[in-house]
Amino acid sequence: MSKLLVLVLFVVYSEACYWNAPCTYQLFGSKTPYDTVRGDIRDYATPPNCEAVSIWTLNRHGNRNPGDSVTRGMKEVSLLRDEIVQSWDMGTSKLCAQDIEDFRNFKWNDTMDVATSYLTGTGYDELYGIGQRLREKYPHLLSGPADKFYFRPTNEQRTITSCVAFIHGLSDGTNLNVTMEQARQRDDVLRPYENCDRYQHEVKDGYALAYQLETYFNSPKYVAIQNAVQNRLGIETQLNASMVFSLYEMCRFYRTWSPDYRSPWCAAFTEEELPFIEYYEDIRHYYRNGYGSWVNENLGRLAMKDLYDSFMAFLEGSGRKISGHFTHDTMMEMVWCALGLYKEDAPLQATTMDPHRAWRSSYIGAFSSNIIAVLNSCDEVSSQPANQYYRVQIFINERETPLCPLEGCTMEEFQDKFKFFTDANLDFCSLSYEQNEHDPSTNNAPSVNAFWRYRP
Repeated sequence: MSKLLVLVLFVVYSEACYWNAPCTYQLFGSKTPYDTVRGDIRDYATPPNCEAVSIWTLNRHGNRNPGDSVTRGMKEVSLLRDEIVQSWDMGTSKLCAQDIEDFRNFKWNDTMDVATSYLTGTGYDELYGIGQRLREKYPHLLSGPADKFYFRPTNEQRTITSCVAFIHGLSDGTNLNVTMEQARQRDDVLRPYENCDRYQHEVKDGYALAYQLETYFNSPKYVAIQNAVQNRLGIETQLNASMVFSLYEMCRFYRTWSPDYRSPWCAAFTEEELPFIEYYEDIRHYYRNGYGSWVNENLGRLAMKDLYDSFMAFLEGSGRKISGHFTHDTMMEMVWCALGLYKEDAPLQATTMDPHRAWRSSYIGAFSSNIIAVLNSCDEVSSQPANQYYRVQIFINERETPLCPLEGCTMEEFQDKFKFFTDANLDFCSLSYEQNEHDPSTNNAPSVNAFWRYRP
């Protein structure tokens, strides 16, 4: 074999290794870091002759530790570390030397054992950053009495601490003195699905979700990935479908906590395999939180009713300057359904992955994902005297959306799109409740659904 051929083979082999990848895969479903998908609200102009007077936000909590069941699975596969290293020494591993060295240096994060689902330092920084950018964009709003500001989390440590981080970023270096509302045991705006029997029985514990997930894990594609991971690691322990996914959990959680967004556990997968594993969460969230059930869209309307009522109250003289709400990916995705966003032409299926799909949890359900609505007061300078009017801008993950153009919806356009939500309620949650074509809980979409094919 010529020296040139040996060199070519070495380069090809090396570039296939995780450590040598010049640009590692960045999308990891609902565990995608916010910085991977966000824009920057400071880069968008306020409409001409306008000034922001009220902001309403709905935010998912930031990066967190995994929950109990995920942590147990991760801890089980973490015990494979020594066997993975030994497989390299025995010559059965397909990993690179540097990847193996990183495995040797790997240490279990003990905080996962005692702080299940808690917000991490990375998550705090994500929410602090959002608050900071709003402070820099709208400094004129950061004054006035405490009752002009409202901050409301759900009753979980990760949302409460996210709220604290947001307020910290918003008020840092100012004289703003605000408090957040004490978390409620029952919150029909930020967590209505917890109190909806129809959702709990027909959606979360329903047949459609269970069938799609079972189909996914038994699909030829997933089985092929499972076999490839087994071969790549070169270990004797036989991996099952659950263990392979726990390896993925190790990859995506640990990489979000690393300064360079890398984890040796990601070496178990190739760049071609990761998108299909990512697709698991799109399927899961589509049927649990999304368009897989009409129930989800109706649950999302409660938060949009709060947005509409907030801006209407401001116009009537009793509104707030800033209202911040802190919830979970379940609620965020239900809101996208209520707004008719990210909807597919046909329902997502476990074995058919469209690489160009609109419903993609990495973009729409990442850590700290959000919707920010800005009410602007404007002057019609061409008239004498100048006439006052309002324009509404709406951003998702600090990016422009077609819900309202960058120049803003007129108040009439905003009302036309959002007044629909004033009828939102939880009557449909009763298992004895029957829909009819005139019922507001049916799948009648508001006019905003003209943008249903919007992609991030």
